Amino acid sequence: MKNLYIIYCAVALSLLAGCKMASSPSSEPGADISGNEDWTSIAMSSDGEKLAAVVSGGHLYTSSNRGATWRDRSSGIIEGDKYWRSIAISDDGKYLAAVVGGDSGDGRHIYTSSNSGDSWTNRSTTAGSASVIGGNKYWQSIAMSGNGEKLAAVAWGGHIYTSSNSGETWRDRSTGAIVGNRSWYSIAMSDDGQELAAVANDGHIYTSTDLGADWTDRSTAGSEIAGNKKWYSIAMSDDGQELAAVVHEGHIYTSSNLGADWTDRSTGAIAGNKNWISIAMSDDGEKLAAVVFPGHIYTSTDSGATWTNRSTGTISGAKYWFSIAMSDNGDELAAVEFNGHIYTSSNSGATWTDRSRAPSTGAP
Repeated sequence: MKNLYIIYCAVALSLLAGCKMASSPSSEPGADISGNEDWTSIAMSSDGEKLAAVVSGGHLYTSSNRGATWRDRSSGIIEGDKYWRSIAISDDGKYLAAVVGGDSGDGRHIYTSSNSGDSWTNRSTTAGSASVIGGNKYWQSIAMSGNGEKLAAVAWGGHIYTSSNSGETWRDRSTGAIVGNRSWYSIAMSDDGQELAAVANDGHIYTSTDLGADWTDRSTAGSEIAGNKKWYSIAMSDDGQELAAVVHEGHIYTSSNLGADWTDRSTGAIAGNKNWISIAMSDDGEKLAAVVFPGHIYTSTDSGATWTNRSTGTISGAKYWFSIAMSDNGDELAAVEFNGHIYTSSNSGATWTDRSRAPSTGAP
């Protein structure tokens, strides 16, 4: 099984020389997240107060105070180490959705919570959804509407699926322009859940305005993003009009009309090809934050026209950044390293706090 996971990492990430098993921290309030962990995804509520993060080969954690303290949520049906791949959170932090991928045997499922992670439901086995998303799929990314009701998830080497009732039932959306299996890597959703944008690794960008019923291929001839690219991450504004996407071993691109037109933003501080792996966006699309694996954190306050390298002080030097999240106003940021730490910022990335330390007193 371990060999299968190493193969998955090599294919899906094209970079990792190996994957480590995470330790099993305490499940009590004030969980210890000190030391290096294989963090793969982090999500943030609209005000930046609540965070949720997952470890590949480890646990799922939440914080309600910007990362000052954490709670290990891996109990009940999500107990034990899992190869968590992606997590999403509602605006108020009450609703969560997470997916397991990688070498998880018969445990590659979608899980949801409606109480900030206190309890979970396996949506890949429940009546009404098992027939569509049942079995073991290589789940890669999940997105959620602001109120937590609408979900969209993508499977590596598989399909796109959506739900309009917090995961109780699902629809397979891989028809028309996106028919068949694809190497889906990331999906983003507008605040109301109607607009979607998804990217395929070594493939195209696709958008939808009706919760995935119909799709438009945005990587057609004549477009700035024409042809197959190693797309790794995509972000969307609340209204769905502003998009930002990153190419591994490539550039950052932005759109202000739901992907109809694109601008290559890799100039100045981010000129040239970089191993981009994750990007986040404020609710209005003005502020952006993107990370390089391995490399630096960069931010923009003008929709990607100019960028600032934020890898100074606490986060100086190149790190194996894996995921980044941003609050609605763009002031709050949270980023995670693979085989590293969690960091947060409350001033758009100007300064950072290392949150991977021993637990402090008080419930998170």
